[in-house]
Amino acid sequence: MPTKSLIPLCLLPLLVACQQPVSVQGEYTQLTTATAQKPLRLKLEDGRLSGFTGCNNAMGNYSLDRGELVVSQLASTMMACSPEIMQREQQFSRLLQQRPRISVDGKILTLSKDDTVYQFSLQPDLSNASTRLIYVAPERKVCTGVGKMQCLQVRDSASDDWQLHYGEIEGFTPEPGIEYRLRIKELPVVNPPADAPAKRWILDMVVEQKLVKTE
Repeated sequence: MPTKSLIPLCLLPLLVACQQPVSVQGEYTQLTTATAQKPLRLKLEDGRLSGFTGCNNAMGNYSLDRGELVVSQLASTMMACSPEIMQREQQFSRLLQQRPRISVDGKILTLSKDDTVYQFSLQPDLSNASTRLIYVAPERKVCTGVGKMQCLQVRDSASDDWQLHYGEIEGFTPEPGIEYRLRIKELPVVNPPADAPAKRWILDMVVEQKLVKTE
């Protein structure tokens, strides 16, 4: 008796429909734009949405339906900001409630509706990170890894000597001539390259900064 072939669960024309949806859970920050206003932020976790919408913090429920973000019971704090900021906030809040298309490509989340597009970058999970205070010198110094490079100079205390840091601080762009004190999050790096640090540093807050004359 011939053996019957098993019918595949997903026929080729229906492959996309049968795939498991990509997870959108995480904390996201709006990608850098030309505006000087604070970036928008979103957190999607277990059906709950929260975030910074430009002036206020919003929260509500969310679900995914055929590639669309469905937001319900959206509430917000009631702070007032400048008319320009409030207009930006209203536009984004309105989009959230209009079932925007949602997609994830690597660490980039995109929300779109008609010609309006917002893009966000997935933020690292800092739940296991340690907190550290450091100083950053007002100028870089030539250092040698695999090749010559410009390294940040850092120290833990104002009385310590400057030490070379063979890497960058995520979310931090230093200006020449300014000394910083930063609060950072520190995570271990598994098998770092030869010219890279064994710790990953992520900016948490600029505690203070001052202009320093350099030679």
